[in-house]
Amino acid sequence: MALSDEDAGRQVLDVFARNKVPPRGMLRRNNFIAVRDGDFQRGIDRAVFNKWIVLHARDRYRYILTEAGYAAGRLSLPVGSERG
Repeated sequence: MALSDEDAGRQVLDVFARNKVPPRGMLRRNNFIAVRDGDFQRGIDRAVFNKWIVLHARDRYRYILTEAGYAAGRLSLPVGSERG
């Protein structure tokens, strides 16, 4: 079953959360190996649309977590867990 665009975006956000990336922190494309290739670009597009991440200005394989993305990622964490 295919993921919705929103779920694909949440998968991208979850990768930032699992890697304990702070706001304005960066990940590269190879960090998203857990996200299925068919869902990756839709997830990136949805995360950019939701202002959870921004694309690096000069490197299309770098993704930067925003404050909004950090907050949304914290909301999706299970109760009792915390990052960093």
